[in-house]
Amino acid sequence: MTSQFKIPEKFVHQLAKLPESGMGYQLVKIFLSDGKVLRKRKVLNSSILVVDEEEDISSSEIEGIELEQPE
Repeated sequence: MTSQFKIPEKFVHQLAKLPESGMGYQLVKIFLSDGKVLRKRKVLNSSILVVDEEEDISSSEIEGIELEQPE
């Protein structure tokens, strides 16, 4: 299962300027305050992060977001 939540507004503005990975979504790397990096996570409409339900994170833990580079 997955869960979704709104990312901080500063990242919404950042992602809105970048290209989509597919129709209505971007694949991103999420940098967390504890040093973890979540790879290949989907952000819908540059604002809604989709994570696995077991990943217990909140928007306040997000330190940075970057687009994943295509392989």
